[in-house]
Amino acid sequence: MRLREIRLGSIITLYNGIYAIVYGLLILIFNKIILSQYFFRTAYSPTLKWNIFAESFPYRAKLYSTLLLTNAFFLISLGVFIAYLSYFILKRKDKLAWVILFTGGIISWASLFIINLMVGSWLIRLLSFVGWISFIVGMVIPIKYYLSKKI
Repeated sequence: MRLREIRLGSIITLYNGIYAIVYGLLILIFNKIILSQYFFRTAYSPTLKWNIFAESFPYRAKLYSTLLLTNAFFLISLGVFIAYLSYFILKRKDKLAWVILFTGGIISWASLFIINLMVGSWLIRLLSFVGWISFIVGMVIPIKYYLSKKI
């Protein structure tokens, strides 16, 4: 039963890592649409459009774009990190790898969700929330095994 719980938790977090990679790639592909939504929420004036802002203030527009691309590459690297450690846990059931994955993933997904709560469209908020919750579920399922296991 415990091996089944470890396997299920590892598979859920493995899919969570793949989800983070796809999420980051979608941000890279649809960055103009997402950027206009971010800009609309934080704009100086609600009537100001992204295209007008980008033409008028190219340096500031580049900062917005750079921050969004940083978010996308962060998600891709987080996804690779989660997928690699999940696969490692799936094969070896290592407690230290689980602890590293647990702390790194919880902090990363929670910070991403909080940042997107402050400035983000409803779609980005939802995607971040789904990623955070699915990661928590994947980590909580085998928690009893890892808390009782000696290092």
